[in-house]
Amino acid sequence: MTRIGANIKKIRTAKGLSQQAFAQLFELTRGNISSYEESRAEPRIETVVQIANHFSIPLSQFIEQTLSIHEILKYNGDKLIEDEKHITNLQLRSVPFINDAIYLRGCYEELSFNDFDSFPKLILPEVNKSSMLALSFNPNIPHHESLPQYQLNDVLIFEEVTQQNIHLCQHKTGLFVAEREIIIGQFEMKDEKIDLVLNDFKRERFDFTVARRFWKLFAMYQHMV
Repeated sequence: MTRIGANIKKIRTAKGLSQQAFAQLFELTRGNISSYEESRAEPRIETVVQIANHFSIPLSQFIEQTLSIHEILKYNGDKLIEDEKHITNLQLRSVPFINDAIYLRGCYEELSFNDFDSFPKLILPEVNKSSMLALSFNPNIPHHESLPQYQLNDVLIFEEVTQQNIHLCQHKTGLFVAEREIIIGQFEMKDEKIDLVLNDFKRERFDFTVARRFWKLFAMYQHMV
């Protein structure tokens, strides 16, 4: 998970801004800011860059580190990111995106759900080295009943489950992707085994030998009407 929400709250405190005043700087709503600060949603990458630019905070620090009030106050310039070359150096990455069109084509067996190279791409900040996968939430996708109340077109960002992060999966939202099937479930670990559980009748046993099949929720971008 990124540190964006916590840093937005720190910036507001350091600058003496209300949620409403902060929102108006970036053509957002007070509800947007509240959602970001409470980690119920994360801003679009364009908004993240705009905020970092406005307060002259290095983008990598704004995303990855929990900034102190002192660190925020030491950034005084008006512009930090000024050209495409600099943005390229911020190590953005292209992430395969399962949108509604891809989901429907997969349901009709016009393509495989794990044919990631043929999917459209989202551009996201490079926050770790794990493989990433984006999914536009659709209530028709089989999903665990305990999931948060995601809305149609909310974008869920997943990172591949690996030996380095598997210990963080317990009771977390996960994604299973096979050639003809995707499910959004909840990870359950017991006796050194881990399953992605959809319901009492459907679960998938995690297997390290199969790459890019199990994914752990990393972030969520809330669709705003």
